[in-house]
Amino acid sequence: RGLPYVPQLRLSRGVLLLEAPSAASRRQATSQERSKMMSGGGLATKEEKEMVAAVREKDRAVRKRKSEEARKAAAAGGAGSNDYDRRMKKKAKGPNPLSCRKSGKGSGGGDDGAGGEKKKRRRKGKSSGSTSK
Repeated sequence: RGLPYVPQLRLSRGVLLLEAPSAASRRQATSQERSKMMSGGGLATKEEKEMVAAVREKDRAVRKRKSEEARKAAAAGGAGSNDYDRRMKKKAKGPNPLSCRKSGKGSGGGDDGAGGEKKKRRRKGKSSGSTSK
């Protein structure tokens, strides 16, 4: 169990079992993964690594400058007004049009001569007498 990358196999009731990796194997694997992350998977050239480092440094500087400007603006303008601007107050909205009652047709134009009475419609449903196999 002390050697990395050596699989431990057991035979139990006629079934071959593979044990979990040992601590040495896990340590070795994590160190290799870290080295890959630092080197860009082992495929990056020295110039590319320097370029990536420069871009990261520039990005850190920009983020630091923005956070300092935000702190200065909060201190100068007061924390309360800045919070209010950031989180706008919710406005009251109108009622749901689907839950509102419809207005009558008598006041508007387009009279069909129905006399204001609604025509009853028959409901179409499943017929219980038919059986399909």
